[in-house]
Amino acid sequence: MARYLGPDDQLLDAVEARAMLAAIGTEIHPRSTEPAAVAEVLPEGERQVRVEADLEPPAEADADTGMGAWHVNAEREAHTVLSGTGLMQFMTPHGPVTAVVEAGDVVLVRGGEHRYRPLTPQRWAIRHSGGPDADLGARGTGRASAPWPQVDV
Repeated sequence: MARYLGPDDQLLDAVEARAMLAAIGTEIHPRSTEPAAVAEVLPEGERQVRVEADLEPPAEADADTGMGAWHVNAEREAHTVLSGTGLMQFMTPHGPVTAVVEAGDVVLVRGGEHRYRPLTPQRWAIRHSGGPDADLGARGTGRASAPWPQVDV
């Protein structure tokens, strides 16, 4: 299950972290709850895996670009981490909360501002709302990127 770091990059109590994330429509569940968790975010007919993606750690110079930049997606998301370790940061009213996501985590996002960085090679099952041809509709927020927290993997 995910570990969490608070705005000061220090370990954050999981109950407190989950409450901060829930306030922005984000949840992280264990894979054992996957069908029910996905159903919380996506209606029947939109729960299928759109793609299984292999994600590699970026070069340091590219760590704040693409999904590594602060963004909001147009669609609701329900993703399963199949392997590896990465960081997802979510902007909350209290500042950024970082989740260390690993194999077995199911990440639900309902429009919250976030960014993502794989720390090791990862494989994700990606699901999102929208019609058959919809993509996530990522829109950069223009928020300046601060350094990523350092975590042990």
